[in-house]
Amino acid sequence: MTLLLTGCSGPQPQATPTVSVAPASAPRAAAAPAPASTENGRGQLVTKIGEAVTLYTNGYDAPSTLTFEVTSIEPVECDAPHATPPNGTFIAVSLEIATSPTFSGPPQAKGQLGKISFRPYYWKGYASDGTPMDTVESSVQNDCLADSAPLPDYFGKDEEWNGQVILDVTTPTGEVAFDPYGGGGWVWEYPSD
Repeated sequence: MTLLLTGCSGPQPQATPTVSVAPASAPRAAAAPAPASTENGRGQLVTKIGEAVTLYTNGYDAPSTLTFEVTSIEPVECDAPHATPPNGTFIAVSLEIATSPTFSGPPQAKGQLGKISFRPYYWKGYASDGTPMDTVESSVQNDCLADSAPLPDYFGKDEEWNGQVILDVTTPTGEVAFDPYGGGGWVWEYPSD
């Protein structure tokens, strides 16, 4: 048994599942083999807009349990009343997410048992030259776009969601990475074409 001690300053990394990146055209409910993926120097899987990421939390011999896809990454201007101005540039990462009835998230994600989160805390940003950003979190996640419903804080079994995560990046171009398990995660260039 491994014991991991961490501080209490924020959410804990979520447990690492088996991962595959599948082409967007692959069936979402079927297990798909991992294509030749490129890993960057930070240990992140370089992923394209529209490329589905499939997680097998019960092992490769079981059906996939979570699939998500970044469908676009675009700069946005907040239009909701009383929206806080950005520290840099707001970008909206549009996501399609589906979990199976057998999905089992990490033992605990910020107090939520068996769930996973796509909140800004689990994202990282990098300038075009690779310089890491201190944070991409912002207080505007729930009050930036008047006509947009944000994603829920946590996902559990048998759910499907389309929505956006609003990130506050320091440069107008660069990369953002989703790293819910603290082991590298996936990275996309922004803004998307």
